Amino acid sequence: MKTLRLTLLAVLVAGCHFDKLLNDGGGGAGPPRGAITRLAFTTEPGGTTTGQAITPAVQVTVRDSNGDPVPTFADSISIALGSNAAGGTLSGTRTVAGANGVAAFTNLSIDRAGSYTLRATASGTGSATSSAFDVTAPPGATRLIFATQPSNTAPGATISPPVQVAAADDQGNIVTSFSGTISIAIDHDGSLLGNATLAGTTNDAPTVNGVATFSNLSIDQISVSYYTLGARNAQLNTVVSAHFTVP
Repeated sequence: MKTLRLTLLAVLVAGCHFDKLLNDGGGGAGPPRGAITRLAFTTEPGGTTTGQAITPAVQVTVRDSNGDPVPTFADSISIALGSNAAGGTLSGTRTVAGANGVAAFTNLSIDRAGSYTLRATASGTGSATSSAFDVTAPPGATRLIFATQPSNTAPGATISPPVQVAAADDQGNIVTSFSGTISIAIDHDGSLLGNATLAGTTNDAPTVNGVATFSNLSIDQISVSYYTLGARNAQLNTVVSAHFTVP
Protein backbone atom coordinates (compact mmCIF):
# COMPACT_ATOMS: atom_id res chain seq x y z
CA MET A 1 0.00 0.00 0.00
CA LYS A 2 2.89 2.34 0.85
CA THR A 3 4.45 1.64 -2.54
CA LEU A 4 1.19 2.49 -4.32
CA ARG A 5 0.94 5.78 -2.46
CA LEU A 6 4.48 6.74 -3.41
CA THR A 7 3.80 5.86 -7.06
CA LEU A 8 0.65 8.05 -7.15
CA LEU A 9 2.55 10.92 -5.55
CA ALA A 10 5.33 10.67 -8.14
CA VAL A 11 2.79 10.70 -10.98
CA LEU A 12 1.09 13.78 -9.50
CA VAL A 13 4.36 15.68 -9.17
CA ALA A 14 5.43 14.78 -12.72
CA GLY A 15 2.07 15.96 -14.04
CA CYS A 16 2.49 19.32 -12.36
CA HIS A 17 5.90 19.81 -13.95
CA PHE A 18 4.56 18.76 -17.37
CA ASP A 19 1.68 21.22 -17.12
CA LYS A 20 4.13 23.99 -16.25
CA LEU A 21 6.18 23.18 -19.28
CA LEU A 22 3.12 23.39 -21.51
CA ASN A 23 2.08 26.78 -20.15
CA ASP A 24 5.50 28.38 -19.76
CA GLY A 25 7.05 30.35 -22.66
CA GLY A 26 10.32 28.67 -21.84
CA GLY A 27 12.19 32.04 -22.02
CA GLY A 28 12.96 31.61 -25.74
CA ALA A 29 10.34 34.01 -27.16
CA GLY A 30 10.78 37.78 -26.81
CA PRO A 31 8.04 40.17 -25.78
CA PRO A 32 5.35 40.83 -28.37
CA ARG A 33 6.08 43.61 -30.79
CA GLY A 34 4.45 46.93 -29.94
CA ALA A 35 2.61 49.27 -32.25
CA ILE A 36 4.56 51.38 -34.75
CA THR A 37 5.50 54.53 -32.91
CA ARG A 38 8.36 56.38 -34.54
CA LEU A 39 10.96 56.88 -37.24
CA ALA A 40 14.68 56.96 -36.58
CA PHE A 41 17.75 57.82 -38.66
CA THR A 42 19.79 54.64 -38.38
CA THR A 43 22.44 55.90 -40.83
CA GLU A 44 22.91 59.64 -40.34
CA PRO A 45 23.88 61.96 -43.22
CA GLY A 46 27.59 62.66 -43.37
CA GLY A 47 29.45 65.73 -44.56
CA THR A 48 29.82 66.12 -48.32
CA THR A 49 30.59 68.68 -51.02
CA THR A 50 28.04 70.57 -53.06
CA GLY A 51 26.37 68.54 -55.79
CA GLN A 52 27.88 65.24 -54.60
CA ALA A 53 25.88 62.29 -53.23
CA ILE A 54 25.70 62.05 -49.45
CA THR A 55 27.63 58.94 -48.40
CA PRO A 56 27.10 56.50 -46.88
CA ALA A 57 23.48 56.28 -48.01
CA VAL A 58 21.06 57.77 -45.47
CA GLN A 59 18.83 55.13 -43.85
CA VAL A 60 15.57 55.67 -41.97
CA THR A 61 14.00 52.86 -39.94
CA VAL A 62 10.45 52.39 -38.68
CA ARG A 63 10.56 51.22 -35.05
CA ASP A 64 7.98 49.79 -32.68
CA SER A 65 7.49 50.69 -29.04
CA ASN A 66 10.29 48.28 -28.07
CA GLY A 67 12.73 50.08 -30.36
CA ASP A 68 12.84 47.19 -32.82
CA PRO A 69 12.50 47.55 -36.62
CA VAL A 70 9.05 46.74 -37.99
CA PRO A 71 9.74 44.22 -40.80
CA THR A 72 6.16 44.32 -42.07
CA PHE A 73 6.30 48.05 -42.82
CA ALA A 74 6.43 48.59 -46.60
CA ASP A 75 4.85 52.03 -47.02
CA SER A 76 6.73 55.03 -48.36
CA ILE A 77 9.08 57.17 -46.31
CA SER A 78 9.86 60.70 -47.53
CA ILE A 79 12.81 62.90 -46.75
CA ALA A 80 13.30 66.67 -47.04
CA LEU A 81 15.57 69.40 -45.76
CA GLY A 82 15.01 70.31 -42.12
CA SER A 83 17.18 73.28 -41.17
CA ASN A 84 18.20 75.17 -44.31
CA ALA A 85 19.66 78.56 -43.48
CA ALA A 86 21.89 78.40 -46.57
CA GLY A 87 18.91 78.10 -48.94
CA GLY A 88 20.06 74.89 -50.58
CA THR A 89 18.01 72.46 -52.67
CA LEU A 90 17.85 68.73 -51.90
CA SER A 91 18.05 66.56 -55.03
CA GLY A 92 17.77 62.83 -55.58
CA THR A 93 15.10 60.20 -54.84
CA ARG A 94 13.34 61.66 -51.81
CA THR A 95 10.51 59.11 -51.39
CA VAL A 96 11.42 55.44 -50.91
CA ALA A 97 9.33 52.38 -50.03
CA GLY A 98 10.36 50.69 -46.81
CA ALA A 99 11.95 47.24 -47.08
CA ASN A 100 11.75 45.29 -43.82
CA GLY A 101 10.99 48.60 -42.17
CA VAL A 102 14.05 50.40 -43.59
CA ALA A 103 14.25 53.01 -46.37
CA ALA A 104 17.65 53.75 -47.94
CA PHE A 105 18.21 57.06 -49.75
CA THR A 106 21.17 56.42 -52.02
CA ASN A 107 21.50 59.53 -54.21
CA LEU A 108 20.71 62.60 -52.11
CA SER A 109 22.73 65.76 -52.78
CA ILE A 110 22.57 69.47 -51.89
CA ASP A 111 23.58 72.29 -54.20
CA ARG A 112 24.77 74.96 -51.72
CA ALA A 113 27.39 75.00 -49.01
CA GLY A 114 26.10 75.30 -45.45
CA SER A 115 24.89 73.41 -42.39
CA TYR A 116 21.76 71.28 -42.74
CA THR A 117 19.52 68.65 -41.17
CA LEU A 118 17.19 66.18 -42.89
CA ARG A 119 13.60 65.45 -41.86
CA ALA A 120 11.94 62.08 -42.53
CA THR A 121 8.18 61.50 -42.54
CA ALA A 122 5.85 58.56 -43.11
CA SER A 123 2.11 58.08 -42.70
CA GLY A 124 1.16 57.06 -39.16
CA THR A 125 4.69 57.29 -37.75
CA GLY A 126 5.30 60.99 -37.16
CA SER A 127 8.67 62.39 -38.20
CA ALA A 128 12.36 62.27 -37.33
CA THR A 129 15.15 64.82 -37.71
CA SER A 130 18.73 63.87 -38.44
CA SER A 131 21.87 65.17 -36.82
CA ALA A 132 23.31 68.34 -38.33
CA PHE A 133 25.86 67.94 -41.12
CA ASP A 134 27.93 70.24 -43.32
CA VAL A 135 28.02 70.65 -47.08
CA THR A 136 31.19 72.38 -48.28
CA ALA A 137 32.17 73.95 -51.57
CA PRO A 138 34.81 72.23 -53.69
CA PRO A 139 38.16 73.98 -53.40
CA GLY A 140 39.10 76.63 -55.93
CA ALA A 141 37.28 79.10 -58.18
CA THR A 142 36.54 77.96 -61.72
CA ARG A 143 34.41 80.79 -63.15
CA LEU A 144 32.97 84.26 -62.69
CA ILE A 145 29.32 85.02 -62.01
CA PHE A 146 27.32 88.23 -61.70
CA ALA A 147 26.28 88.31 -58.05
CA THR A 148 24.38 91.58 -58.67
CA GLN A 149 23.25 92.27 -62.22
CA PRO A 150 23.26 95.76 -63.79
CA SER A 151 19.87 97.48 -63.74
CA ASN A 152 18.14 99.97 -66.04
CA THR A 153 19.66 103.41 -65.45
CA ALA A 154 19.40 106.88 -66.98
CA PRO A 155 22.30 108.17 -69.15
CA GLY A 156 25.22 109.32 -66.99
CA ALA A 157 23.60 108.10 -63.76
CA THR A 158 25.34 105.64 -61.48
CA ILE A 159 24.07 102.09 -61.92
CA SER A 160 22.32 101.17 -58.69
CA PRO A 161 22.55 98.89 -56.83
CA PRO A 162 26.28 98.51 -57.53
CA VAL A 163 27.19 95.72 -59.96
CA GLN A 164 28.93 92.81 -58.23
CA VAL A 165 30.96 90.04 -59.86
CA ALA A 166 32.11 87.00 -57.89
CA ALA A 167 34.54 84.13 -58.30
CA ALA A 168 32.62 80.85 -58.00
CA ASP A 169 33.14 77.11 -58.06
CA ASP A 170 31.51 74.67 -60.48
CA GLN A 171 28.30 74.63 -58.43
CA GLY A 172 27.95 78.43 -58.34
CA ASN A 173 29.14 78.84 -54.75
CA ILE A 174 31.20 81.96 -54.14
CA VAL A 175 34.81 81.09 -53.30
CA THR A 176 35.56 83.49 -50.46
CA SER A 177 39.29 82.69 -50.52
CA PHE A 178 39.68 84.11 -54.05
CA SER A 179 41.81 87.26 -53.97
CA GLY A 180 42.37 88.14 -57.65
CA THR A 181 41.13 91.24 -59.46
CA ILE A 182 38.22 91.54 -61.88
CA SER A 183 37.68 94.03 -64.72
CA ILE A 184 34.45 95.03 -66.44
CA ALA A 185 33.52 96.58 -69.82
CA ILE A 186 30.60 97.00 -72.21
CA ASP A 187 29.97 93.70 -73.98
CA HIS A 188 26.95 94.55 -76.13
CA ASP A 189 26.73 98.25 -77.01
CA GLY A 190 23.10 99.24 -77.34
CA SER A 191 23.68 102.85 -78.34
CA LEU A 192 22.64 104.20 -81.75
CA LEU A 193 26.19 104.47 -83.12
CA GLY A 194 27.76 101.75 -80.99
CA ASN A 195 30.17 104.15 -79.31
CA ALA A 196 28.91 104.36 -75.73
CA THR A 197 31.35 104.76 -72.86
CA LEU A 198 31.30 102.92 -69.55
CA ALA A 199 32.61 105.29 -66.88
CA GLY A 200 33.78 104.52 -63.36
CA THR A 201 36.33 102.16 -61.88
CA THR A 202 36.33 99.36 -64.44
CA ASN A 203 39.80 97.81 -64.38
CA ASP A 204 41.35 95.47 -61.81
CA ALA A 205 38.77 95.89 -59.08
CA PRO A 206 39.91 93.98 -55.96
CA THR A 207 37.80 91.16 -54.58
CA VAL A 208 36.69 91.00 -50.95
CA ASN A 209 35.64 87.51 -49.85
CA GLY A 210 35.58 86.54 -53.53
CA VAL A 211 33.39 89.46 -54.69
CA ALA A 212 34.35 92.59 -56.67
CA THR A 213 31.98 95.56 -56.28
CA PHE A 214 31.72 98.19 -59.03
CA SER A 215 30.08 101.05 -57.19
CA ASN A 216 30.38 103.96 -59.63
CA LEU A 217 29.58 102.62 -63.11
CA SER A 218 27.59 104.70 -65.59
CA ILE A 219 26.89 104.73 -69.35
CA ASP A 220 26.70 107.99 -71.26
CA GLN A 221 24.26 107.16 -74.09
CA ILE A 222 20.67 105.95 -74.26
CA SER A 223 20.08 102.51 -75.65
CA VAL A 224 18.16 101.78 -78.83
CA SER A 225 18.27 98.04 -78.08
CA TYR A 226 20.00 96.80 -74.89
CA TYR A 227 23.34 96.78 -73.13
CA THR A 228 25.27 93.96 -71.51
CA LEU A 229 28.47 94.10 -69.47
CA GLY A 230 31.32 91.60 -69.64
CA ALA A 231 33.50 90.81 -66.62
CA ARG A 232 36.87 89.10 -66.87
CA ASN A 233 39.78 87.76 -64.87
CA ALA A 234 43.06 86.56 -66.36
CA GLN A 235 42.72 83.07 -64.87
CA LEU A 236 38.95 82.61 -65.22
CA ASN A 237 36.33 82.92 -67.94
CA THR A 238 34.64 86.06 -69.21
CA VAL A 239 31.02 86.25 -68.04
CA VAL A 240 28.28 88.35 -69.66
CA SER A 241 25.57 90.09 -67.68
CA ALA A 242 21.82 90.09 -68.18
CA HIS A 243 20.32 92.64 -70.61
CA PHE A 244 19.57 96.13 -69.32
CA THR A 245 18.66 99.47 -70.88
CA VAL A 246 19.63 103.11 -70.55
CA PRO A 247 16.35 104.87 -71.38
